[in-house]
Amino acid sequence: MKTTMLFLASLLAFIVPASTDSASTAGSPDLCDDVYLDEDGTPIHDSTGMTLSRYCEWTGPDAPRLDLDVCCELDAAGAACSLPDTRGECSFGDLYWCEYGETSSLGGVVCYQLLPDACEAGYCVAAPTDPPTGEPFEAMCCTAGGCIHAEVGDDCDGEFVVCEWGITNADGTVECFD
Repeated sequence: MKTTMLFLASLLAFIVPASTDSASTAGSPDLCDDVYLDEDGTPIHDSTGMTLSRYCEWTGPDAPRLDLDVCCELDAAGAACSLPDTRGECSFGDLYWCEYGETSSLGGVVCYQLLPDACEAGYCVAAPTDPPTGEPFEAMCCTAGGCIHAEVGDDCDGEFVVCEWGITNADGTVECFD
């Protein structure tokens, strides 16, 4: 009896605990992995290989962590997401994993794709003395020559980043303020 118990105890010592995140236990696909494609079906990307999600909202690196399965119905306009019921089932749509996101008081969910901060990447300029009202968290494509709004139809020769506070100039370029 002691030998059997010792044997069982030694086996239990080598069991690796199962992961607790929903993506690995339920196998739900990551909502942000569905990205924009070019005409040839190749993912649109920047010079670092970053792609842009079709169904997650682009935001800065400080987005809240959600780490939940969510129920989403997808269409050309985007994703309508909510939390699953208490059994983990969806009353509409399919289960997707959402690493970063927020829930609303009405039960809706917004999932986020994190993009690097433009200022941390070195693309910001000092704000003028009398700065205009800025446009928050605009996704941009920035190169050494400047920044433009990120377009989903073209690759970015620079980096996809977000600007926390910036303006769009008349010529379509974007200035991001430090």
